[in-house]
Amino acid sequence: MLFIVDHVHFQYNGFLIGILLISLSYLEEGRDLLGGFVFAVLLCFKHLFAVAAPVYFVYLLRHYCWGGTVRGIGRLLIMGGVVTAVFASAFGPFFHLGQTQQIIQRLFPFGRGLCHAYWAPNFWVFYIMSDKGLAFIFRKLGFNVQTPTGSFTAGLVGDSSPFSVLPQITPFVTFIMVLLALSPCLFKAWKNPQPQMISRWIAYAYTCGFLFGWHVHEKASLHFVIPLAIVAPQTLEDARHYFLLSIVSCYSIFPLLFEAQENSIKVLLLLLHSILMWSGFSAQFCDGAEATRAPTANSKKNADQFVSEGNSGATVNKGFAIGWIERIYLIGLVVVEIWGQILYPLLLGDKFAFAPLMLISIYCAFGIMYSWIWQLISIVKSR
Repeated sequence: MLFIVDHVHFQYNGFLIGILLISLSYLEEGRDLLGGFVFAVLLCFKHLFAVAAPVYFVYLLRHYCWGGTVRGIGRLLIMGGVVTAVFASAFGPFFHLGQTQQIIQRLFPFGRGLCHAYWAPNFWVFYIMSDKGLAFIFRKLGFNVQTPTGSFTAGLVGDSSPFSVLPQITPFVTFIMVLLALSPCLFKAWKNPQPQMISRWIAYAYTCGFLFGWHVHEKASLHFVIPLAIVAPQTLEDARHYFLLSIVSCYSIFPLLFEAQENSIKVLLLLLHSILMWSGFSAQFCDGAEATRAPTANSKKNADQFVSEGNSGATVNKGFAIGWIERIYLIGLVVVEIWGQILYPLLLGDKFAFAPLMLISIYCAFGIMYSWIWQLISIVKSR
């Protein structure tokens, strides 16, 4: 995904996500002050990473600042001072030159509309399609349903949320939905702030932002797919989840490379990635392989992956494979690609040019929603 987005399309996600991984690494090592500092630097590079800020705030407050009165207050002041210094150095010159209002408008361009020109495969895909379906049914029943002035299928970035039947969505609504979706993770981070869980929590936070956020770009899935790559080797169930998620997310950005000469590039990259994942996970979870570390907090859920050997703590894995539902879903991706690239142009030509993109968004949205539900259940069940 990084190769497609950063080196064939045009972006700069690689070094930004690298900064995020450095921050997560510091937190997992227990070096909370450095982790908070690096994350503050990341926010000054790209504010869209702020979706995970509530998790950082709750985790650092509970894990780093909470404690004895004097010690806790001292650490809180130190962390606050570090973060303030980072933001002051980044935004101080703009404040000094009286450009604060312009900075705010550029950082939060809510006028761009709920969805991007190409829909990200998230919750709002289902919301849009539900509105279109209800409007069609109501018109057939004789109701006077007004046609919206804007359109989600024009392929343009608009300033409207043209719903005919369902309520209009505002940035505040998306903010509340993201916060509500984050609440189980925030509760866990406060109740039991475990460094080994921070990557899962941050990945879940970015998944919530991707699914329910305002004007989400399809490439924002990188924010949670790459942190989950760190989690994937921990258990067999994590590996299965990542295998499906990474393929779906990578396929969802295929429309970014729309030239005919780019088709073979993106297809071969995804195939190579899938083969390497399967090979790596098969070696990690091969039959008879011994895992020296104990199961993680999710081991109760993933107990079928391990067979205990006495009281030594060693475990034997059953091998890497995905379920039949996941296999059918991945085969569906092949069908969607053949339909959009070959059959649709032959049968319909240039008519309804946005339809193949809609199909990709809708189909991939099911996979991303599945990933979100899986992560949520995993976090809720963790100790």
